[in-house]
Amino acid sequence: MTRPDVTSRETTEERLTRFAGEAGTPLLRIGLGVVYLWFGVLKLFPGGSPAEDLVDRTVSALTFGIVHGDLARLSAAITEIGIALVLLSFRAPRSCAVLLIGHVLLVSTPLVLFPAEMWSAPLRASFEAQYILKNVVTVAAAVVIAASHRRVR
Repeated sequence: MTRPDVTSRETTEERLTRFAGEAGTPLLRIGLGVVYLWFGVLKLFPGGSPAEDLVDRTVSALTFGIVHGDLARLSAAITEIGIALVLLSFRAPRSCAVLLIGHVLLVSTPLVLFPAEMWSAPLRASFEAQYILKNVVTVAAAVVIAASHRRVR
């Protein structure tokens, strides 16, 4: 009995690299989709999200006081649930990326709108600011998703 040619055998590292290449983008979409769905559903219920007050004040400031309170909370909830559904549908990767980047830009506005609350000193971010700043990862994910248009259904 002869041994298979060692050069034609796929190493464990090669299998893991192939798996990461095939599964990485779908797992990224699922992970982001679950987080967006979770956070969006929390905002459907008054008092359900710890970000509710910040969402209300931000939406109110961005709409010059026209949208506030329950309408601000519900519009944030619907937006996040919509983004989640696009992510989890595995469709429209470029549109999905645009939605993600647009959302990150909007939710980052408190860093500028409420600087006294967000920054206690240069580069010293409050808890809320740190929560917002982690969205840099979402932008990176959006770029990966946009680039996956041929790999995703």
